[in-house]
Amino acid sequence: MRIAAVGDIHGRENLAALRADVERLGPVDLLLLAGDTTDRNDLDAFGEALQAIRARVDAPIWAVFGNNEYAHDRPTYVARYADRFGVRFLQDEAARFEAAGKAVRVVGSLGSLDRPTFWQRKNLPYLKAEYRGRIDTLDRLLAGDDARILLTHYPPTYVTMGGEKEPWRPELGCKALEPVLLRRRPTLVLHGHIHKGIPYAELRPERRTLDAFAEARAPVPVHNVAYPVRHAISVFDF
Repeated sequence: MRIAAVGDIHGRENLAALRADVERLGPVDLLLLAGDTTDRNDLDAFGEALQAIRARVDAPIWAVFGNNEYAHDRPTYVARYADRFGVRFLQDEAARFEAAGKAVRVVGSLGSLDRPTFWQRKNLPYLKAEYRGRIDTLDRLLAGDDARILLTHYPPTYVTMGGEKEPWRPELGCKALEPVLLRRRPTLVLHGHIHKGIPYAELRPERRTLDAFAEARAPVPVHNVAYPVRHAISVFDF
């Protein structure tokens, strides 16, 4: 199974580059969009990005929303583009995908922040509770031992933050989700949002006890598929 993923296209900002990347992508079974497909809630630019993808990609497209797709207009995105371009929008939900004799369950969500941004605290005070509640939601959705991909916009860990400043990290991602990832152990974690981050890191438990050292469990692979980091559509053989 060949899965492509990209986030943070930001509409027309990276549209020309996206078209070039799609030209050389080759066949894929599923394409995942990790949010911020547009910029500043530009619904038309969202459609242009999908049109660029659909010009070469016949595979199903599954997407999560980012912070640049504003919450009050998300039903409009779904109504305008889900059927037109064959996009499945995952909003705190899981869906099973099968191809090439394999199956994977994709858990999709905007994700959470450890601390809402200053603008969010001022204008959207309810988000604090929403972010906290989403941790429990993702914990429940990730339960199981089947092949699972966690697809979020906000990173559910700090391990891919790279050059992002330490004091800002709580407003960029969610370290509180790291225990969930280590307990539920998704096969693959894909996220966007972090423009100054690194493309890949492994989440490992903190080894503060002898038992933790003795536990030989594989790390959880985390990929930052934000376009400003990868400058390409990422491809994973699953």
